[in-house]
Amino acid sequence: MTERPSSTRRRNGWPSDTRMRGGPIFNLPVPIPGIVLWTTIISFGAIIVASPFQAGPLFNDLAFVPVQFLSRLEEGRVFAALVPLFGHMFLHGSLEHIFFNMLWLMVFGSGIARRLCVEGASPEDGRHNVRVFLLFYIACGIAGGLTHFAFHPFESTPMVGASGAISGLMAGTLRFALRLFAPLGAEYGRLAPPFARPVLMASAIYVGLNVMTGVAGALGVQEAAMIAWEAHVGGFLFGLFAFPLFDRMAKRPPLPFGLG
Repeated sequence: MTERPSSTRRRNGWPSDTRMRGGPIFNLPVPIPGIVLWTTIISFGAIIVASPFQAGPLFNDLAFVPVQFLSRLEEGRVFAALVPLFGHMFLHGSLEHIFFNMLWLMVFGSGIARRLCVEGASPEDGRHNVRVFLLFYIACGIAGGLTHFAFHPFESTPMVGASGAISGLMAGTLRFALRLFAPLGAEYGRLAPPFARPVLMASAIYVGLNVMTGVAGALGVQEAAMIAWEAHVGGFLFGLFAFPLFDRMAKRPPLPFGLG
């Protein structure tokens, strides 16, 4: 989606009531379609160039392997060590993996993008806010990767997927979606505190489910052992506490007279 037609805006740059309330969740704002497209292309590209018995070069370059990350840092190969912290978000291990991750990206990413006003009152503000969104998304994914590394510094199994980044988007969404009073819609108003009861309860459920997944994996449940639950929790906690920093970076249209 690009800039909306001018007919959806009032002359003072304030969005119409429909836009202010966000509209349908699958009316995807910038830059969600682009992330979905590139993630899908890179994920399938990595699968296509791989041999039946060995991961291909694209997978090897972008997948996050904790022990490899550590060894590259020790060798002074900082760039080679850092690329997988970013690149693993664009790799997925199966069609099911990428389908569900992109579905949740569209759900939670759309809410965050609207909160950050990625379709701002001016093209310049919109582009600035898109950059803020991308920075938040990538930072959540990196936080998830580093959390996974903290738990498994000598692990040689590759970690792939955008779940850590998407978990951060989910956490950021809780900060404004669970407010008790939001008369101006999602885009405006204070965020809910991280320890407000609704936010705390939702966070406890999500973190608890992931910890249970980790316990099940430790007890030998193969499906659970394949899930990098630590990355989910790390991305989520980063998003929960860091989202206000990115929220303040967004450039929003001014409030109509009498509402500021």
